[in-house]
Amino acid sequence: MPGAVAPFPTSIDALSDHQVETALLGIAGHIAAAQCRFLQYLAEFDARKLWAACDGVTSCAHWVSWKIGMNIRTANEHLRIARALRKLPVVTAAFAAGELTYSKVRAISRVIGDDTSTLVRIAQQLADGTSNLPNTRVADPEAAERVLLAIARYGTAAHLERLIHATRQLITPPQNQAARRSLSWRWADDGTLELRARLTPEEGARLIAEIEARTPKRTPTAPDLAPQPADLVERAREQEPGLVADGIAARRADALMALVTGRTEDGKVVERGHAEVIVHVDASTGTARLDGGPALAPATARRLACDAKVQLLLDDRAGNRMYLGRSHRLASDAQVRALTARDGERCQFPGCPHTRYLNAHHIIPWQAGGPTDIDNLIMICTYHHTVVHDHGYRIHRVNGRWEFRRPDGTPVPEAAEPLSGKAESLVEMHTRAGLHINHTTIKTKWQGDSLDIDYVLGLLLLPKRIPAAA
Repeated sequence: MPGAVAPFPTSIDALSDHQVETALLGIAGHIAAAQCRFLQYLAEFDARKLWAACDGVTSCAHWVSWKIGMNIRTANEHLRIARALRKLPVVTAAFAAGELTYSKVRAISRVIGDDTSTLVRIAQQLADGTSNLPNTRVADPEAAERVLLAIARYGTAAHLERLIHATRQLITPPQNQAARRSLSWRWADDGTLELRARLTPEEGARLIAEIEARTPKRTPTAPDLAPQPADLVERAREQEPGLVADGIAARRADALMALVTGRTEDGKVVERGHAEVIVHVDASTGTARLDGGPALAPATARRLACDAKVQLLLDDRAGNRMYLGRSHRLASDAQVRALTARDGERCQFPGCPHTRYLNAHHIIPWQAGGPTDIDNLIMICTYHHTVVHDHGYRIHRVNGRWEFRRPDGTPVPEAAEPLSGKAESLVEMHTRAGLHINHTTIKTKWQGDSLDIDYVLGLLLLPKRIPAAA
């Protein structure tokens, strides 16, 4: 297998440019082959329902998330592809040989391979008479698989994604566009908020128009050849939009906030906040953070107190209603807010990803004299609430972390044992299996030609056969 992978004892920084490229491509092929094998094992593991033997595990994706360390969405996607590969023998063979990347196989499985793939949905619409593609039939699965494999070999992952978008447009009526509208957000690692929206075409166009109308236009300016002033940074900070990575993008963000707050050119002289902002304050340290969000700098917390309606939630024992003792059996609203803040808004059972339908569980049961105090409550999902009560699990607070113990006293692992593996073993395994993977195996054969989407759709969606006259 000459030129496949550099000898592993060799230091990477001692390799030539060609050797680094060759080794990179070779390892990519081995990773693809191993990924295929992983998905094949995953499909078999799921088919045998081996995950059901583990305490507290509710699904195969849950097991993968806990044992392998994937987030639940990625685990579900891997499981979908693993099931689809069982119906795609030709694609699977190329994947197993290290010829196709996971990204390409993932894209192919969105077009064919499972009940949610676009060609299957088009075929179902044609059978139901609800399709807007009259006199059309879907290509046989074997023929469609060969077409998509050819695109994968001679094209890029981006080409396959374009094909996915084209086929999805054929099966998405206007009313479905409205049904799928959504807005979601998440807090990024640096504490900023990331938004993701799906709108109908007309609503999206209106939003863009509103934002663009509030965004100052960039005017071309001649290069300034004068020496930069010593206080350039200070000047930039003092003028909108300030020190930013992308001026236009920052102004669009400002325009969106102007829409949210209703700010206009002829707005109020004095602006007061209307939306309620919940800030958690640790009475012992003075630190503050947003409810469901990141920690706040002291200056930010002080500013919020000036221009917004702020509800303070004290995270200490004195001076709040977090400790109700035996006077109440159920947790109060304030306690629930504090619990979700303390427990990260998710079930605390090890490995459980659930963030909805949580219960405030008494660690020392109420019937056994347990108080309804914040220290005696923990958030767990409905499923694990049943597991804990019905099977005699015990919960303890150890060094600031929750510890769950099974009825026999053994602890439920907080996380699966760390995964381990070596690239050398991967290459050796494939060599013993007779796979000849080198730096050319996974390289696309694309020569830079554009993808003719209409031509490909013509191969996948054929004219309907008209029976010959008798």
